[in-house]
Amino acid sequence: MVGIGAEDIRDGNKKLVLAIVWQLCRLHYLQIIGSKTEQDLINWVSETEQVKDFKDAKFADGQLLIKLCAVIDAPIINWELVGTTGSDEDKENNAKYAISIARKLGAIIFMVWDDIPALNKKMILIFVCSLYDMKHNTVE
Repeated sequence: MVGIGAEDIRDGNKKLVLAIVWQLCRLHYLQIIGSKTEQDLINWVSETEQVKDFKDAKFADGQLLIKLCAVIDAPIINWELVGTTGSDEDKENNAKYAISIARKLGAIIFMVWDDIPALNKKMILIFVCSLYDMKHNTVE
């Protein structure tokens, strides 16, 4: 990467180290989606619940991501653990649960739970890419 050197990593330049990490995440998701576009992924998500884009508020409470995990393996979800009140506590618990389920399914997840209620588009996109890949490229 132009403008970033080993000394930046050694010195712990947070901004530049995060730039490197993001580029690695970006490379990973580009390999996953191949010729698919963001719109193709939105269309796939919309088969479960209609959304406009990866900043759609429907992602914020974590329930949609849990539903997408259920598309891969429905019995893995304990729906009694999914909060439906919309409270901050439910959003946090749902986000943590969605990440936990996705990892249990074998998805490579780079995000932390607070990326979900914050509607971090990049992290939600990668999450969905991983699930999409599992759904469409796993031999059953």
